[in-house]
This record gives sequence, structure tokens and C-alpha cells, in this order.
Amino acid sequence: MVEIAPFKATIINPELEIEKLVCPVYDTIDAAAYQRFAQEKNNIIHVTSRRKGMDRDEFIDHAKNNLDRLVRTGILVERENPAIYIYGIMYTLSPEILAQLPEKARRKQYFAFGLVCLVKAEELGKGNIMGHENIFEINTRERYRLMKAAMMNFSPIAVEYSMPDHALNNLFEEYLGFKRPHFVPGSEKPPLVDVSLNGSRHLLWEVTDKNLIDKIMKIVSGLNILILDGHHRYTASNMMREKDGIEYTMMMLMEGGDRALQLLPWHRAVRNFSAEFLSKKINEKFSIDWEGKAGEEFYSNLRERSSEFDVKLGMYDGRKYQIIRAYEKEVKELSEKRGEIVGLDLIVLHDWLINPVIRGKTEEDVSFNASPAEAVSRVDSGEFDVAFLLNPFSIKDVEKKAFVERKNFPQKSTLFLPKVAEGIVMRKIERA
Repeated sequence: MVEIAPFKATIINPELEIEKLVCPVYDTIDAAAYQRFAQEKNNIIHVTSRRKGMDRDEFIDHAKNNLDRLVRTGILVERENPAIYIYGIMYTLSPEILAQLPEKARRKQYFAFGLVCLVKAEELGKGNIMGHENIFEINTRERYRLMKAAMMNFSPIAVEYSMPDHALNNLFEEYLGFKRPHFVPGSEKPPLVDVSLNGSRHLLWEVTDKNLIDKIMKIVSGLNILILDGHHRYTASNMMREKDGIEYTMMMLMEGGDRALQLLPWHRAVRNFSAEFLSKKINEKFSIDWEGKAGEEFYSNLRERSSEFDVKLGMYDGRKYQIIRAYEKEVKELSEKRGEIVGLDLIVLHDWLINPVIRGKTEEDVSFNASPAEAVSRVDSGEFDVAFLLNPFSIKDVEKKAFVERKNFPQKSTLFLPKVAEGIVMRKIERA
């Protein structure tokens, strides 16, 4: 049974220019983005994100000092009363990203809702909370050290739940007085936070009505929840539970059946390998299924499957785009051996191509890219040698992986949209 609780949120002082002070979630920020947001000395990025090249110990001290300054100068303020929060995100997708999605999932605008509250942490997979991705232990340790030094959650961990009758989202719309995707600002319930970041609009409403909180807690109590975004932060939170007695962490609960939720792949760019050896591995396990230019035809062919064992990978080597198709007999054998069906594209890519061919096997030799264009540009620049472009998963795929197969995808497998931002809603961690 999932246990949730209200809390007093810490937010950026509403009297300030909040747009200048929020930033994307730390694990989506590259060096260029860091430089852009860090130009503002009071941006929350100075607390949440480690600058490339900065020593991890130095980062913890840097973050704690900046947090203390932001609190001391009144830039961060704590709300007076415990509450739960409705977090809304309005966003659009670029034509390039839309092209990766099936036509029925494409929209001019998306508007997602989430319930932000405290959730009692537990060991993943042992109760009502599941994950679906492997993690990097070094990153979990860094998040744990940051949380313990700062005693603060800077953004909610995004999780999903299944609710076929949409009761919670319907309740939110009724309470706020509008139907998504159309937002009608109402003077009776103005958002506590309303800020735009990288083209997305983030809205936060505070709910302090005890009867409504009790009603929402009853609706949520029987749910199983699945982490979509924030595996490292959740694992760090569970470490705090085990080591420090901090039982609750901040989460944003979102309905998996909401059409505003999208899952996209992280495309890979790779380097530090023998081109001859990679070609040999491809010839052993794959046929060339398609060759041409990037565009709708490429993605249409990539999405077309004859069965759940029909594995296709997009590939770009700096000269041409190809779709390589794994031999189905061998895919079935791999699937049976591993006891997995969901995510065979990624399993095949890593087991048959990436893991065997990369010489150094270091984190830096695989680049994870949110869009195909990013992966392609890394190849065109000469920084990487080959890009692998992948099909997206569905929420149902991820649920099956977690709750039925009870397995994890490789690291950086699913790109969940929309992304929460750092600084919209935070939580001061109180010792028990």
C-alpha cells in the first residue's frame, strides 16, 4: 500500500523573476546548458547540477554553500501550511520528435497533470514501488550526498500509476475549473507558480483543503507506482531511509493512461571501436533492411514490425542512414535465454553490438541523446563514429517490463516527457 503525505513546499520567492532562477532537471543538462543557466548567480542550478569537470567533493560543498545563501537571502521560501500540489506542464514537441511517434500520439499541444506529495520510500521491487532502468552507482552516491548535505529535494521524482477511470485527473480538472489541453486561468484558484522554461509552461497549485486531501489520499492509497524519471534520486532516497531514518521522499504521481505522457528513446552515439569488427558483428546477426535519407519514410520503416521478435535499429555512420534488421530466429533464442520480450531492441543493441565492440567500455564512449539530430550531429562533428536510432516504448511496455517480467532496461532507455523542472516545487527534509 503506497503511503503518501502532505508537506510544506519550498518555492522560489514569487516576487522575483522566477524564469531566471529555475532550470531543467540535473541529468538533462549538458555543458552548454549549464553555462547558460549558471550565468544567473541565483539560479537553482548552482545547487542541483555539477559543472562538467568539477570534482564531486567540491560540488557538494559548492551546492550547500549556494543553498544556504539562497535561503538566507529570502530567494527560497517555505510555505506556511502542509499541502499537496497539482503540477501541470504544457508543452509541445518539435517536428523531428513528433516524427518518431505513431500518428495517433501526435498533438499540437500536450498538457500533463501530476500529484506532488510525499511518498514513503521502500526497496524497489519489494512492495508497491517499481523501477524499470538500471542505474549508475556513482551517480546514486552523488545524489545521496547532495540530499544529505542540503536536506532538500529539489524536484519531484516522476512516477506513473494505472487508473482506467481517470478519477484523479478528473478530480483535478473539476477542482481547477478547466479541461485539458485548454488552460483557463481562474481567479479563484490561481497557480502558486507559473513559469516558462525551454518552451514548456510549468504550473503549480497548492491544495490545503483537508477534506480534499483526504479524498485524494484514499484514491491513491491502493496504487502500484512505477518510476519513470528519477531512478538515481529514488535510490538515494531509499538510502536515506535505510541509513538516516528519513522515510519519505517527494514524488509526482502521473496517470500512465494520460495521452499527455510520452516515452521516447535515448538514441546512442558510440566511439572507440574497430569499424571492421562492428561490420563483422552486424553481418553475423543482421540484414540491411532499408537505406536512404532521414525523414518520415525512415521512421515509418523503423516502426513497422511483423512480430514482437522483429528487431530493427536505425544506424547513421556519417554518410548514410540504414535500418538493420536482426535475424528473428536469433532474437527468439536471446529472448528465451534472458526471459525477456519487452525492450529487445535495446537488449540486442547492447548485447550484440555496443558491449562487444567498444574497446575501453567507459561511460564516455556512449553518448545518450534525446533527439536523433543530437546523435547525428555528434557523428557529423567527428566526436563519435556511429549513431544508433531507436524506436520509442509505450507506457504499457514499461509496465510489463517492471510488473510482469520484473526486469530492468539498460541505463538511459526511456526518455519520459514532460520533464519536471528544478526549483518549481522543493521540499525541506526534516529529520525524524
